[in-house]
Amino acid sequence: MDFLEFVRRTAEFTGIRLLGWCVMGNHFHILVFLPAPEPVDENEILRRYTVLKGRGATNSVQDTFARWRIDGEAGERKVEEWLGRQRQRMYSVASFMKIVKQWFTAEYNKRNGHKGTLWESTYYDRVLIRRESDIAKCLAYIHLNPIRAATSDRFDGYAWSSYSAFKKGDPTATAGMKFVYGEDVPEVEIAQQHEELMSALLEEEKRRRAEEIAHRRAAGYEVPADPLTTEALIAQRAAHIAEVQKALIQTQIDLNNEKRRTPRKKLREEEALAVLKANPEMDVPQLAEHMQVALSSAYLIISRMKKRGIVDRDRRKGLWLFPNIGK
Repeated sequence: MDFLEFVRRTAEFTGIRLLGWCVMGNHFHILVFLPAPEPVDENEILRRYTVLKGRGATNSVQDTFARWRIDGEAGERKVEEWLGRQRQRMYSVASFMKIVKQWFTAEYNKRNGHKGTLWESTYYDRVLIRRESDIAKCLAYIHLNPIRAATSDRFDGYAWSSYSAFKKGDPTATAGMKFVYGEDVPEVEIAQQHEELMSALLEEEKRRRAEEIAHRRAAGYEVPADPLTTEALIAQRAAHIAEVQKALIQTQIDLNNEKRRTPRKKLREEEALAVLKANPEMDVPQLAEHMQVALSSAYLIISRMKKRGIVDRDRRKGLWLFPNIGK
Protein backbone atom coordinates (compact mmCIF):
# COMPACT_ATOMS: atom_id res chain seq x y z
CA MET A 1 0.00 0.00 0.00
CA ASP A 2 1.44 3.43 -0.91
CA PHE A 3 1.53 6.46 1.37
CA LEU A 4 -1.30 8.38 -0.27
CA GLU A 5 -3.59 5.37 -0.25
CA PHE A 6 -3.10 5.00 3.49
CA VAL A 7 -3.72 8.72 3.99
CA ARG A 8 -7.05 8.34 2.19
CA ARG A 9 -7.99 5.30 4.27
CA THR A 10 -7.01 7.02 7.51
CA ALA A 11 -9.11 10.05 6.58
CA GLU A 12 -12.16 7.86 6.02
CA PHE A 13 -11.61 6.00 9.29
CA THR A 14 -11.31 9.20 11.33
CA GLY A 15 -14.20 10.95 9.55
CA ILE A 16 -11.93 13.72 8.26
CA ARG A 17 -12.42 15.01 4.72
CA LEU A 18 -9.22 15.02 2.66
CA LEU A 19 -9.10 18.15 0.48
CA GLY A 20 -5.56 18.28 -0.91
CA TRP A 21 -2.00 17.08 -0.50
CA CYS A 22 1.57 17.26 -1.72
CA VAL A 23 4.13 14.63 -0.72
CA MET A 24 7.72 15.85 -1.03
CA GLY A 25 10.98 13.98 -0.57
CA ASN A 26 11.32 14.59 3.18
CA HIS A 27 7.97 16.05 4.26
CA PHE A 28 4.35 16.29 3.24
CA HIS A 29 1.50 18.81 3.30
CA ILE A 30 -2.13 17.84 3.79
CA LEU A 31 -5.24 20.02 3.78
CA VAL A 32 -8.26 18.53 5.54
CA PHE A 33 -11.71 19.60 6.66
CA LEU A 34 -12.72 18.56 10.17
CA PRO A 35 -16.52 18.20 10.35
CA ALA A 36 -18.54 18.22 13.55
CA PRO A 37 -18.41 14.77 15.21
CA GLU A 38 -21.36 12.48 14.54
CA PRO A 39 -22.62 9.46 16.48
CA VAL A 40 -20.89 6.33 15.20
CA ASP A 41 -22.52 2.98 15.95
CA GLU A 42 -20.90 -0.45 15.99
CA ASN A 43 -21.59 -1.22 12.34
CA GLU A 44 -20.09 2.07 11.14
CA ILE A 45 -17.03 1.64 13.36
CA LEU A 46 -16.43 -1.84 11.94
CA ARG A 47 -16.92 -0.54 8.39
CA ARG A 48 -14.34 2.21 8.95
CA TYR A 49 -12.03 -0.25 10.69
CA THR A 50 -12.22 -2.45 7.59
CA VAL A 51 -11.24 0.53 5.42
CA LEU A 52 -8.26 1.19 7.68
CA LYS A 53 -7.05 -2.32 8.52
CA GLY A 54 -8.62 -4.62 5.94
CA ARG A 55 -11.30 -7.32 6.02
CA GLY A 56 -9.10 -9.83 7.81
CA ALA A 57 -8.49 -7.53 10.78
CA THR A 58 -12.21 -6.80 11.11
CA ASN A 59 -13.08 -10.52 10.98
CA SER A 60 -10.65 -11.07 13.84
CA VAL A 61 -12.30 -8.27 15.86
CA GLN A 62 -15.77 -9.69 15.25
CA ASP A 63 -14.61 -13.15 16.37
CA THR A 64 -13.27 -11.52 19.57
CA PHE A 65 -16.61 -9.77 20.10
CA ALA A 66 -18.43 -13.11 19.77
CA ARG A 67 -16.22 -14.72 22.45
CA TRP A 68 -16.63 -11.74 24.79
CA ARG A 69 -20.40 -11.67 24.42
CA ILE A 70 -20.66 -15.22 25.64
CA ASP A 71 -19.92 -13.74 29.09
CA GLY A 72 -23.04 -11.55 28.98
CA GLU A 73 -22.85 -8.05 30.46
CA ALA A 74 -19.15 -8.32 31.28
CA GLY A 75 -18.43 -9.20 27.66
CA GLU A 76 -20.62 -6.36 26.39
CA ARG A 77 -18.64 -3.94 28.51
CA LYS A 78 -15.43 -5.16 26.84
CA VAL A 79 -17.00 -4.64 23.42
CA GLU A 80 -18.11 -1.12 24.34
CA GLU A 81 -14.66 -0.29 25.71
CA TRP A 82 -13.08 -1.35 22.40
CA LEU A 83 -15.64 0.62 20.40
CA GLY A 84 -15.10 3.63 22.68
CA ARG A 85 -11.36 3.57 21.99
CA GLN A 86 -12.04 3.65 18.26
CA ARG A 87 -14.49 6.54 18.66
CA GLN A 88 -11.80 8.51 20.51
CA ARG A 89 -9.57 8.18 17.44
CA MET A 90 -12.19 9.74 15.18
CA TYR A 91 -12.83 13.39 14.30
CA SER A 92 -9.37 14.40 15.49
CA VAL A 93 -6.54 15.83 13.38
CA ALA A 94 -4.04 14.70 16.02
CA SER A 95 -5.32 11.13 15.80
CA PHE A 96 -5.30 11.27 12.00
CA MET A 97 -1.64 12.35 11.96
CA LYS A 98 -0.64 9.84 14.62
CA ILE A 99 -2.11 6.92 12.67
CA VAL A 100 -0.49 8.04 9.39
CA LYS A 101 2.95 8.60 10.91
CA GLN A 102 2.93 5.38 12.96
CA TRP A 103 1.82 3.33 9.95
CA PHE A 104 4.44 4.88 7.67
CA THR A 105 7.20 4.32 10.26
CA ALA A 106 6.22 0.67 10.73
CA GLU A 107 5.97 0.10 6.97
CA TYR A 108 9.30 1.81 6.26
CA ASN A 109 11.10 -0.08 9.04
CA LYS A 110 9.72 -3.41 7.82
CA ARG A 111 10.76 -2.80 4.22
CA ASN A 112 14.19 -1.32 4.98
CA GLY A 113 15.33 -3.17 8.11
CA HIS A 114 15.29 0.09 10.05
CA LYS A 115 14.50 0.55 13.75
CA GLY A 116 13.18 3.54 15.66
CA THR A 117 11.30 6.67 14.66
CA LEU A 118 11.63 8.50 11.35
CA TRP A 119 10.14 11.91 12.09
CA GLU A 120 12.35 14.70 13.48
CA SER A 121 9.54 16.57 15.20
CA THR A 122 5.80 16.71 15.61
CA TYR A 123 3.54 17.98 12.86
CA TYR A 124 2.50 21.60 12.49
CA ASP A 125 -1.14 22.44 11.97
CA ARG A 126 -2.90 25.65 11.02
CA VAL A 127 -6.59 26.31 11.54
CA LEU A 128 -8.41 28.15 8.75
CA ILE A 129 -11.73 29.94 8.99
CA ARG A 130 -13.88 28.53 6.26
CA ARG A 131 -13.59 31.35 3.77
CA GLU A 132 -13.10 30.12 0.24
CA SER A 133 -10.27 32.61 -0.40
CA ASP A 134 -8.30 31.43 2.66
CA ILE A 135 -8.68 27.74 1.87
CA ALA A 136 -7.94 28.23 -1.84
CA LYS A 137 -4.80 30.20 -1.01
CA CYS A 138 -3.61 27.54 1.44
CA LEU A 139 -4.22 24.79 -1.13
CA ALA A 140 -2.40 26.81 -3.81
CA TYR A 141 0.63 27.16 -1.51
CA ILE A 142 0.60 23.40 -0.99
CA HIS A 143 0.46 22.75 -4.74
CA LEU A 144 3.33 25.20 -5.35
CA ASN A 145 5.77 23.16 -3.25
CA PRO A 146 7.24 21.17 -6.19
CA ILE A 147 7.89 24.35 -8.19
CA ARG A 148 9.37 26.16 -5.19
CA ALA A 149 11.65 23.15 -4.64
CA ALA A 150 12.54 23.03 -8.37
CA THR A 151 11.27 19.46 -8.75
CA SER A 152 8.72 20.48 -11.38
CA ASP A 153 8.22 23.39 -13.77
CA ARG A 154 4.46 22.85 -14.25
CA PHE A 155 1.57 23.20 -11.83
CA ASP A 156 0.29 19.74 -12.77
CA GLY A 157 3.67 18.14 -13.40
CA TYR A 158 4.29 16.54 -10.00
CA ALA A 159 2.85 13.07 -9.51
CA TRP A 160 2.41 13.26 -5.72
CA SER A 161 0.34 16.45 -5.72
CA SER A 162 -3.45 16.49 -5.48
CA TYR A 163 -3.57 19.09 -8.25
CA SER A 164 -1.96 16.65 -10.68
CA ALA A 165 -4.40 14.01 -9.41
CA PHE A 166 -7.30 16.43 -9.96
CA LYS A 167 -6.22 17.07 -13.54
CA LYS A 168 -6.18 13.28 -14.09
CA GLY A 169 -9.70 12.89 -12.71
CA ASP A 170 -8.90 11.46 -9.27
CA PRO A 171 -12.23 11.40 -7.32
CA THR A 172 -10.77 12.42 -3.94
CA ALA A 173 -8.73 15.29 -5.39
CA THR A 174 -11.69 16.44 -7.49
CA ALA A 175 -14.02 16.39 -4.48
CA GLY A 176 -11.47 18.44 -2.54
CA MET A 177 -11.18 21.07 -5.27
CA LYS A 178 -14.98 21.31 -5.56
CA PHE A 179 -15.22 21.72 -1.78
CA VAL A 180 -12.89 24.73 -2.04
CA TYR A 181 -14.22 26.36 -5.23
CA GLY A 182 -17.86 25.25 -5.18
CA GLU A 183 -19.71 22.06 -5.99
CA ASP A 184 -21.45 23.63 -9.02
CA VAL A 185 -18.32 25.18 -10.57
CA PRO A 186 -17.16 23.31 -13.71
CA GLU A 187 -13.80 21.56 -13.36
CA VAL A 188 -12.32 23.54 -16.25
CA GLU A 189 -13.18 26.79 -14.46
CA ILE A 190 -11.80 25.43 -11.16
CA ALA A 191 -8.49 24.64 -12.88
CA GLN A 192 -8.35 28.12 -14.43
CA GLN A 193 -9.06 29.90 -11.12
CA HIS A 194 -6.58 27.74 -9.24
CA GLU A 195 -3.78 28.25 -11.76
CA GLU A 196 -4.37 32.02 -11.76
CA LEU A 197 -4.05 32.00 -7.97
CA MET A 198 -0.91 29.85 -8.09
CA SER A 199 0.60 32.17 -10.71
CA ALA A 200 -0.01 35.22 -8.51
CA LEU A 201 1.47 33.51 -5.45
CA LEU A 202 4.45 32.31 -7.49
CA GLU A 203 5.21 35.89 -8.60
CA GLU A 204 5.14 36.96 -4.94
CA GLU A 205 7.54 34.14 -4.11
CA LYS A 206 9.91 35.16 -6.93
CA ARG A 207 10.00 38.75 -5.66
CA ARG A 208 10.53 37.58 -2.09
CA ARG A 209 13.45 35.36 -3.05
CA ALA A 210 14.98 38.04 -5.27
CA GLU A 211 14.76 40.55 -2.40
CA GLU A 212 16.32 38.05 0.01
CA ILE A 213 19.24 37.46 -2.38
CA ALA A 214 19.64 41.22 -2.92
CA HIS A 215 19.73 41.80 0.87
CA ARG A 216 22.36 39.11 1.41
CA ARG A 217 24.51 40.36 -1.45
CA ALA A 218 24.29 43.90 -0.08
CA ALA A 219 25.59 42.49 3.21
CA GLY A 220 28.64 41.10 1.40
CA TYR A 221 27.63 37.48 0.88
CA GLU A 222 28.09 35.70 -2.45
CA VAL A 223 24.66 34.30 -3.20
CA PRO A 224 23.77 32.75 -6.57
CA ALA A 225 20.31 33.22 -8.03
CA ASP A 226 17.94 30.31 -7.42
CA PRO A 227 15.74 28.68 -10.09
CA LEU A 228 12.77 30.94 -9.32
CA THR A 229 14.61 34.24 -9.84
CA THR A 230 16.57 36.08 -12.52
CA GLU A 231 19.44 38.53 -12.25
CA ALA A 232 17.18 41.24 -13.68
CA LEU A 233 14.64 40.70 -10.90
CA ILE A 234 17.37 40.66 -8.26
CA ALA A 235 18.78 43.94 -9.63
CA GLN A 236 15.30 45.46 -9.54
CA ARG A 237 14.79 44.47 -5.91
CA ALA A 238 18.32 45.69 -5.04
CA ALA A 239 17.49 49.13 -6.51
CA HIS A 240 14.24 49.17 -4.51
CA ILE A 241 16.10 48.24 -1.32
CA ALA A 242 18.62 51.03 -1.96
CA GLU A 243 15.81 53.57 -2.38
CA VAL A 244 14.13 52.41 0.83
CA GLN A 245 17.41 52.57 2.74
CA LYS A 246 18.11 56.06 1.40
CA ALA A 247 14.64 57.20 2.48
CA LEU A 248 15.13 55.67 5.93
CA ILE A 249 18.47 57.41 6.34
CA GLN A 250 16.95 60.75 5.34
CA THR A 251 14.05 60.19 7.73
CA GLN A 252 16.48 59.49 10.55
CA ILE A 253 18.46 62.62 9.71
CA ASP A 254 15.26 64.67 9.75
CA LEU A 255 14.24 63.16 13.10
CA ASN A 256 17.65 63.90 14.59
CA ASN A 257 17.49 67.48 13.34
CA GLU A 258 14.00 67.84 14.78
CA LYS A 259 15.21 66.50 18.12
CA ARG A 260 18.01 69.07 18.11
CA ARG A 261 15.58 71.85 17.19
CA THR A 262 13.00 70.96 19.83
CA PRO A 263 15.01 72.08 22.90
CA ARG A 264 15.88 75.32 21.09
CA LYS A 265 12.20 75.95 20.39
CA LYS A 266 11.34 75.29 23.99
CA LEU A 267 14.06 77.63 25.22
CA ARG A 268 12.91 80.38 22.84
CA GLU A 269 9.30 80.01 24.00
CA GLU A 270 10.33 80.08 27.66
CA GLU A 271 12.40 83.21 27.01
CA ALA A 272 9.52 84.92 25.14
CA LEU A 273 7.07 84.01 27.91
CA ALA A 274 9.34 85.47 30.58
CA VAL A 275 9.80 88.70 28.60
CA LEU A 276 6.07 89.12 27.93
CA LYS A 277 5.12 88.39 31.54
CA ALA A 278 7.54 91.11 32.63
CA ASN A 279 6.33 93.48 29.89
CA PRO A 280 2.67 92.64 29.04
CA GLU A 281 2.33 95.76 26.85
CA MET A 282 5.25 94.80 24.55
CA ASP A 283 4.31 94.19 20.90
CA VAL A 284 5.85 91.52 18.63
CA PRO A 285 8.40 93.79 16.87
CA GLN A 286 9.66 94.92 20.28
CA LEU A 287 9.83 91.30 21.40
CA ALA A 288 11.88 90.39 18.31
CA GLU A 289 14.28 93.24 19.01
CA HIS A 290 14.55 92.30 22.69
CA MET A 291 15.26 88.64 21.88
CA GLN A 292 17.49 89.59 18.94
CA VAL A 293 15.65 87.34 16.49
CA ALA A 294 14.07 88.00 13.11
CA LEU A 295 10.56 89.45 13.18
CA SER A 296 9.24 86.37 11.35
CA SER A 297 10.77 84.13 14.02
CA ALA A 298 9.11 86.15 16.76
CA TYR A 299 5.73 85.84 15.07
CA LEU A 300 6.30 82.07 14.69
CA ILE A 301 7.13 81.71 18.41
CA ILE A 302 4.00 83.66 19.39
CA SER A 303 1.87 81.62 16.97
CA ARG A 304 3.00 78.31 18.50
CA MET A 305 2.39 79.61 22.00
CA LYS A 306 -1.10 80.85 21.07
CA LYS A 307 -2.05 77.48 19.59
CA ARG A 308 -1.19 75.77 22.85
CA GLY A 309 -3.02 78.39 24.93
CA ILE A 310 0.12 79.67 26.64
CA VAL A 311 -0.45 83.32 25.65
CA ASP A 312 -3.22 85.45 24.18
CA ARG A 313 -3.58 89.12 23.27
CA ASP A 314 -6.14 91.60 24.52
CA ARG A 315 -6.07 93.88 21.49
CA ARG A 316 -8.39 96.48 23.06
CA LYS A 317 -6.09 97.03 26.04
CA GLY A 318 -2.92 96.13 24.15
CA LEU A 319 -1.84 93.62 26.79
CA TRP A 320 -0.67 90.04 26.74
CA LEU A 321 -2.74 87.51 28.66
CA PHE A 322 -1.50 84.21 30.11
CA PRO A 323 -4.50 81.81 30.33
CA ASN A 324 -2.59 78.87 31.82
CA ILE A 325 -0.85 80.79 34.54
CA GLY A 326 -1.99 79.59 37.93
CA LYS A 327 -3.79 76.49 36.59
